[in-house]
Amino acid sequence: MRRLLALGVAILLAGGCNDACRNDIVSIAPAPDGKHQVAMFSRDCGATTGRSTQVSVLRAGDAPTTAGNAFVADGGTVATAWGGPWTEVVWLAPDRLLIRYDSRARTFEKVARINGVAITYQPVVR
Repeated sequence: MRRLLALGVAILLAGGCNDACRNDIVSIAPAPDGKHQVAMFSRDCGATTGRSTQVSVLRAGDAPTTAGNAFVADGGTVATAWGGPWTEVVWLAPDRLLIRYDSRARTFEKVARINGVAITYQPVVR
């Protein structure tokens, strides 16, 4: 019984770790057909980490509540007004997205396809 209780407490504490992170929306752009939207946001998870720039492809009307599902980058550049590396998102078609980012940024996530949307990445010298 004690092991089960300890496991339950550990799960609750681990789940609470995500609550320490905060997403601040930088921009939201609807897809040309209105089915999806892309959100670019700055994510801050506390004093031991710096701000990162993250991008999520979402259903229209949704907001990012977790880490970016398409792109995550930090550091390596002079910070932008939102605190993370420069990034730009452009819809090329209802199912095609271009994410441009500072070539000096340290990237952690670059997903090629989400929910039927193909994503192309372009590092840019700034």
